[in-house]
Amino acid sequence: MRTSSLPLPANVKRLKPYASARSLLKGDEWIFMDANESPSAPPFFRNNCSALNRYPDPTADKLRDAIAASYGVGRENIVIGNGSDELIDLSIRSFVRKGRRILSVAPTYGMYRVSAETNGAAYGTVPLGKNGDIKIRSFLRRTKNADLLFLCSPNNPTGTVIGLPAVKRVLDAFPGIVVVDEAYGEFADASNIPSAITLVHEGKKNLIVLRTFSKAFAAAGIRLGYGIAAQEIIETLLKMKSPYNVNSLTQEIGLRLWGDSDRMRCNVRTLVAERERLMRALGKLGCRAYPSVTNFFLIDLPKGNDAEETYMNLRNNNGIVLRLIEWQNKKMLRITVGTRRENDLLLSALTTLL
Repeated sequence: MRTSSLPLPANVKRLKPYASARSLLKGDEWIFMDANESPSAPPFFRNNCSALNRYPDPTADKLRDAIAASYGVGRENIVIGNGSDELIDLSIRSFVRKGRRILSVAPTYGMYRVSAETNGAAYGTVPLGKNGDIKIRSFLRRTKNADLLFLCSPNNPTGTVIGLPAVKRVLDAFPGIVVVDEAYGEFADASNIPSAITLVHEGKKNLIVLRTFSKAFAAAGIRLGYGIAAQEIIETLLKMKSPYNVNSLTQEIGLRLWGDSDRMRCNVRTLVAERERLMRALGKLGCRAYPSVTNFFLIDLPKGNDAEETYMNLRNNNGIVLRLIEWQNKKMLRITVGTRRENDLLLSALTTLL
C-alpha cells in the first residue's frame, strides 16, 4: 500500500471506494446487464441526448479529458463535481482530521464555513487588508492545527485577487492542503492574471484549484465544477465522492460548453465592458465602486445614504435585488453585472434614490 503524505483522517485511509458498475467497465461496445438499469430510454429522450436509462460515467472521463487537454495536464489531475460546492465539501471530508481545523479569510465565500460546520470541523478566518489583500504573516501564524486552507481568488465578495507569489508562500509554508477557489478565474484570465493552475504544473503536491461552469460559462443551472490537483489528491477525492455524482445531461452539456469556449470568452468581454460602464456611471452618482476583476463589484453609497434602506427600496419598489455585504465594519452593496437593460434600470432607480 502506497504511503500518503496527505493529511488523511484514519477512516479515509482505510476506505475502499464503492465499486460502481460503470467504474468497473465503460464504453459503448458492451451489452450492459450488470447494473439493474432499464434496457431502453424514454422515447422522448432517445434521439436527443444521452441514454438516460444508463448510469452516467462515474468519473466523467470525456469531460476530464477535454479539460485536461486545455490545461496541459492529464486526466489523473482532474476531478468533476456537482458544482464546485461538492468539491469544497469533498475536500473537507477527505483531508481534515478529527480535532483539526480549517482556515480562510474574511470576508469570503460563505460555503466554506457552512461546509466546515456541517462536517463538524472548526473554522477560523483572518481579516483581509483594507484593499482586499491577504496579510501573509498574520495568516500563516493562524494555521497551527489546521489541515485545510481556503483561498478564494478572485475573492467573493471583494472582487480582489490573491497574487500568485502570496499563494506560493502559503503553499511552501503550510504542510496541509490549500484550496484555491477560482470560481471567477475566467474573468481574471481575461485580465492576464496568472492562475494557480500554473502551480499544479510546477508540481505543488498540496494544492487544489477549483473552477466552475456557473459564472463565465453562464451555466449555473447545471451544477458543474471541476478541480485540478496532483494525482494523489485527485485519487483521494474520487474515492470519497458518491458513485454517480454528475448526471449524464450535465456531462453532455459541459462538453458542449467546453467545446465552445470562444462563446464563454465573448460573454466575459461583454460582462467586463458592462461592469466598467456601470462603475463609471455609479461614480458620477457619488458612489465609491471598489476595483474588481469579476462579474460583480462592491459599492459604498454617498454620505447620508443607508445601504440597507437602499437595498430594501430597490427590492420592494423596483424589483431589483442586490446583495448586502458587511466589510470593514460597514454595510455595502454587492452588484452583479446584468444585461445592459438591467444595468440601465438599476442606474435609473439609484438616480432617483440617491
